[in-house]
Amino acid sequence: MQNRSNTVLGAALAMIAALLPGASARAQAAPQQYVVVYGEFKPDQRSIEQGRQTLEFLTHLARQSSGVINFASYTEIQRPNLFSLVEVWRDNASFTAFQNASNTQKTLQNLQSYLIAPLDERDGNLVE
Repeated sequence: MQNRSNTVLGAALAMIAALLPGASARAQAAPQQYVVVYGEFKPDQRSIEQGRQTLEFLTHLARQSSGVINFASYTEIQRPNLFSLVEVWRDNASFTAFQNASNTQKTLQNLQSYLIAPLDERDGNLVE
């Protein structure tokens, strides 16, 4: 998990990286699936530590999945209980397959116990 003072900055940089040369050729083949997830751990040290470990495992799972282009997790330096996930998938089918995988479901369910509120997931395709 990477630390960022501004999770929005991290999300924007990851999206820009997907637009660099070569990304447009991939986008023509099938629309890429972009996902940004925001979350907040309970403000106690145990929830933050266990939640971060769970996010690291989720990141590991995602990076092993076929169809992933970019998957990164970020936490804010001054507010370590706030985090974001920035994901770029080859297409919606790849993203859906990852979301429906049993390991992913189990990890997300485990993550819920450390959260103060439900995850805020924003997904879509790049509009050109």
